[in-house]
Amino acid sequence: MAAYSLIRPTIILLSGQSFEQFILTLGMIALVVIFGLTAFIFMRIFLNWWQDKWVRNHDFYKRLFKGNTGNSTASLAKPENVFLEPLFLENDGNLTSNIFGKKSDLAEAVKPEIICEDSSEVAHLYKPIALWHGRLILPSNEQRQPYGSVFLEVINAPKKYQNFIGKTASLQWSTNRQVQFFVHAVSQDINFTKKTEKSQKSGNIHPDRLNGWRNVGPLETLAGTRLEDSVTVMLRRPVIVVNHSKSDRQELIIDREPVQIIGRLCGLVSILQRKEPESDKFIVRHFNKISQQFDGVAEIIRIPQVQPDKNGIARSTNHSIEQSPLNPDGWYIYGERDEDNIFVVQAIEPRRIAQLIPDETHFGLQKSLAYLSSENWQNTSAQKGQAKRVLLVPNDATENALISPWQEGDIGIVIHCFGGIGGKKGESAPLGIVTGHFAFGVAKVVRDRFTSELRFDIEYKQVYAHNPDGIVAGSSKWQSYMGDLQRGWLGDRPVCDLICKLDCVCCDYDFDGIILSPLSELNEQLDIMMARYRTGDGTGASLVTPATSCVQDSSQAIYATIKKITAEIESNPQIQDWLNTNPTAAQTQRFQQLVDLAQSLEKVLIPLGVVRPDWRKNSRLAGIDSELKKTFFGGIANLIKAAISYRTMLPRRTQDEIAKVLLKQGAFLWIIRTNQVGGFDPDIEPLAPTGL
Repeated sequence: MAAYSLIRPTIILLSGQSFEQFILTLGMIALVVIFGLTAFIFMRIFLNWWQDKWVRNHDFYKRLFKGNTGNSTASLAKPENVFLEPLFLENDGNLTSNIFGKKSDLAEAVKPEIICEDSSEVAHLYKPIALWHGRLILPSNEQRQPYGSVFLEVINAPKKYQNFIGKTASLQWSTNRQVQFFVHAVSQDINFTKKTEKSQKSGNIHPDRLNGWRNVGPLETLAGTRLEDSVTVMLRRPVIVVNHSKSDRQELIIDREPVQIIGRLCGLVSILQRKEPESDKFIVRHFNKISQQFDGVAEIIRIPQVQPDKNGIARSTNHSIEQSPLNPDGWYIYGERDEDNIFVVQAIEPRRIAQLIPDETHFGLQKSLAYLSSENWQNTSAQKGQAKRVLLVPNDATENALISPWQEGDIGIVIHCFGGIGGKKGESAPLGIVTGHFAFGVAKVVRDRFTSELRFDIEYKQVYAHNPDGIVAGSSKWQSYMGDLQRGWLGDRPVCDLICKLDCVCCDYDFDGIILSPLSELNEQLDIMMARYRTGDGTGASLVTPATSCVQDSSQAIYATIKKITAEIESNPQIQDWLNTNPTAAQTQRFQQLVDLAQSLEKVLIPLGVVRPDWRKNSRLAGIDSELKKTFFGGIANLIKAAISYRTMLPRRTQDEIAKVLLKQGAFLWIIRTNQVGGFDPDIEPLAPTGL
C-alpha cells in the first residue's frame, strides 16, 4: 500500500502537465538506444560486405583455376560445384547452360512426330481450377446493395448449375451473425488522404473507384482494389444458390471471403522445345496417368513473355524455360484458350515443389535449428533457377524408422518469406539490408487430380500493402500469388515457405460440445487484417516503412489469436472442469502443448515484455497511416513501438524465430526454397533477405 501511494502521485503528474516532458525523456532514451543499434548494424553490414566480397573473389579465382585445368562444368547433380556466382554478361549462352544444362534431356529423348492441333482432342487433359469460379465485378455506386454485395461473372460451376456459366450473378454475404460481425467490423467509409494521393502519383495502385464511398464492405474492396474488374476468385463451399424463377436473376451466398486464383483451366505438362526462335509458342507433352510419365499427347501452347515493370524487371521470362532443372518433373500450367484455340499460359507451378518427397532430411533438434540458421539461405545466388525441399525432424528418429509426417487431408501452417533481386537490374538495398516480405498461409495435403499422388495445396493469407503491381491483400492460391507470370514472384525472387505440422495448432478441441479451433481463429484474425489493408482503414492506403510493415501486422494477428483463445479458456468454467477431470487425456496433453506454444510465441512477439498499445487495443495497423498531425513525438512513438516488437521488424528474422519455437515444441517443418525458378534472366540474381 505504501508503495502504491508513492507511485500514485507520479502517475497523476504524468497524466497532467508533465506528460510531454515524460515523452521527451522517453524519446531521448529511445534515440540513444536506436543510435547504438544503428552503429551495431553498420558494423555488421560492413563485416558482411567484406566477408561477401572475400568469398566472391575467392570463388572467382577458384573458378578460373578450375577453368585453366580444362575441367568441364559440373553437373546439376552436384550443386556445390554449379556456377557458384552468376556473372551477368551480355552473352549469356554459357551461363544458361551452366545453370540449366546444355540441352533438356527430355527434349532430346522425345521428338514428337504428331502434334495434336485439335483442341477438342486434348480438352480432357485440362481440368477446371475450381468448382465455383468467377470474375468479380464492382457495381456502380447507384447499383450498390446492402451488405456490400458485388457481381460475379461465373466462369465455372458445379454440374447442377452449369446454366450459370457465362452469366452474371449477385455475390452476397450470409446473414449469419458471425459472418455479419466480420462484415461490419471491416466495413469503412473510404476517403483518400494526401498521403494516399501522393502514393498514387508515385505509381502505386489504390482503390480509386471506391474513393468517396460510404460503408464499403470486404467484397467491394476485393473487387475494387484494382482500377479494372480483373480479380478472379474461387468460392469456398458451401455456396447457397438462390435462383429466382420469376426473373433471370441469380444469387450466390457465401460465408467466407473468396480466394484469388488465375486462369480458367489447369494442365500438367513438360516442355519439349520452343516451336520457332523468338516465338512464344512451345511444344509440350502432357502427363500420362497410366504410365506416370510425360509421354502423353503433344500440343502447342503459348507462354507469353510479359512486359517488364517500371524498374525494367520482368516478373517471369520464357527464355530457356525448357532447360530448367525443374522441367523434367513437369509444370502445372494455368490459363485459357485464345481466339485461335491455343492454350495461353497465365501462371505456372513446378510440380516438384508441391510433391511430398524431400531432397534432404535433417534429424534432431540441434541439427534442425542449425540448418534453419545457417544453411537455409546459404549460397542463394549460386542456387539460381533451382528449388529444394527439406524436411526438419526435431526428434532423433532414424531414417528407416521415419514414417512420412504427411497424410491426405492434413493441414499445416505456412510461414512465407521472400528475398530480394540483385544483378544488373537489381533493386536497391538501403544500407545493404534486403527486407523482403512476410506472410502466413495454410497448406493442405490433397490427392493430385493428374497424377493421383499426394501434394500440397497452398493458400496464402497476404497482408499486403498497396503496390504498383496490383497485388491485392487477401487469400490467394499459390498459383495466383507466386506463379502468375505477370504479378507472381516465382521467377524473380528467392522464396522460402515453411510448412509446420503441429497437431496442437492444426486440430480442433472439443470440450463436451465447446469447440475451440486455433487455426480457424488465426484465419479469422488474418481475414480482418487483410480486409483492413485493402481499405487502409478508410484512408485508401496501406504503405510499408522500415518501422511499419506487413510482418508487424501479421504478427499482430498471432498475438490477437493467442489472447482470444486464452481469454475463452480462462472465462469458461466448463472448459476448466473438463481439463481438471481429464488430466491424462490426449486432448489435455495437446492443449497443454498449445499453452506452452502460446507462451513461447508471446516471448518472440513481445521480447521486452511490454505489449504494444496498438496490439493490445487491436486498433491501428502498422502499415496503415492515418491523417493525424505528424509530430516529433509521434515519430518517436512509432520507433518505440517498433523497438518493443523488434523481433518482428524483418521478415526473415520473424520467420526464423517462429520456426525455432515450433521446432522446440516438436513440430515437423517442411521447407520449400525456390530461387528465381522458370525461365532464365541473365540480368538478375536472387538475394537472401537480411536476418539481423
